[in-house]
Amino acid sequence: MKIHLAQIPEEGLDCDVRIELATLERLREAVGEQHGALRAQVRIKNREGNVEIAGTLDVELQPPCQRCLEPVPLRIAEPVRVALAPSRTYATGPDDVQLGQGELELSFYEGEELDLRLILEDELLLLLPEAVAEEDEDGRCTVCGRLVDELFANGQEAGGAHPFAALKRMINAD
Repeated sequence: MKIHLAQIPEEGLDCDVRIELATLERLREAVGEQHGALRAQVRIKNREGNVEIAGTLDVELQPPCQRCLEPVPLRIAEPVRVALAPSRTYATGPDDVQLGQGELELSFYEGEELDLRLILEDELLLLLPEAVAEEDEDGRCTVCGRLVDELFANGQEAGGAHPFAALKRMINAD
């Protein structure tokens, strides 16, 4: 979804966005094939080329468990705020420009259009939690709840060979 900067009214532009997850390549690379849609309600304001996008992002994903690789339901419903400045603002300055605290959270854009789909995909990728699967006191994966020993039994799981089965065989060979 492309937004032309000149078409953003002075009071801002409200957008209800729905993006199919299958079209988000970087999300697919991060968590695998996903179904459903990313939904966002945002207001876009343009202040002399400095753009602010604020609103909410809502999506349901099924990323793989880091321990057993089974899909784990995950819902992300979070506020988003993005500040964008034209890249030419800093490109023409001296090489030793020092950025202030507020400028460290800036992203940059080029041209007269913003691709809202890419901006929202960036925000979604930043919101993805890093699920560190561990084993609880009962020997179960803390993400999916399955017994870890069963996952590695004979190097097989329900979907075929477990990717860490060869590592387990090497460890047990010592």
